[in-house]
Parts: sequence; C-alpha cells; structure tokens
Amino acid sequence: MSRLEEAVIRRFSGWTLFKWSLVLAVTGVSPLLLYILLGPRDGNPIGLGLLALAALLLSAAGAAVGLIKMMVERSDR
Repeated sequence: MSRLEEAVIRRFSGWTLFKWSLVLAVTGVSPLLLYILLGPRDGNPIGLGLLALAALLLSAAGAAVGLIKMMVERSDR
C-alpha cells in the first residue's frame, strides 16, 4: 500500500465515508427527481438519468467501503 493510500485510509473513518456516500447519492439523484416532479410530462432527461446512475454506482461502492471499514474499526477495539 502506498503512503498516500494509507494516509487517506487513516484520515477518514468508516462512518465519514458512509455518510459522504449517502450525500453523493442524494445529490446525484435529486436533479432527476426534481425534473420528474416539476418538468414537462413528455420530457426525456437522459443526462439526468445517467448522472443518477453514476452517482448511485459510486455511492454504493463508497458505502460498501465505509461499512467494511466500520466493521474493521469495531473489531480492532
């Protein structure tokens, strides 16, 4: 493991990674939900759908890493 990876892993706790992953998911999906709620009925928000997909994939990976890190932190105690 490189020094940079080790510094990042030690800097952020599992809860912080999990929390910011959820924030990423909400901010990535909210434009699509607002468009569905307020936009035209015949609209086709392809870009917003792709943004939501990318945000959900990244946030799922980040949440998984955060949960694993939280379990490791718990087991170290």
